[in-house]
Amino acid sequence: MSRYFSIIFKAKEGGFIALFPDIPEAFTQGEDLAECVDMAKEVLDEVLERYTLERRKLPVPSSLEYIEKKADEEIAENGDTLDLSFKPLFQYIEAAEMDVKPVRITVSFPKSTLETIDKKADKLGMTRSGFLAKCALAY
Repeated sequence: MSRYFSIIFKAKEGGFIALFPDIPEAFTQGEDLAECVDMAKEVLDEVLERYTLERRKLPVPSSLEYIEKKADEEIAENGDTLDLSFKPLFQYIEAAEMDVKPVRITVSFPKSTLETIDKKADKLGMTRSGFLAKCALAY
């Protein structure tokens, strides 16, 4: 299981901001520190799930020294929006396990529904399983 550092800053306008230097797409905010940490865990899992579904390689977690350097860079770039009286917090967050190994299941559909699913999957050049998985994730 992977763990990534999140940097948590306090915003001048209130609330907290969390970002992951190793995963630029993963950032969030919360009204208080606890909510921000919860949201950071949620966004980390969502972004890494997208990486996995797109078959992208998961980033290698960086060292604390690198994360501290990135925090300094963020302060230099956006210090005017941050409450600099709050020293950045470095929170280690464990990512959910990303397993894409297929699991066989049995489901039942009305025959007409199954025919519609197969036609749409075929039109998109997908398997029935791939089509249903994509639909479920989009929902």
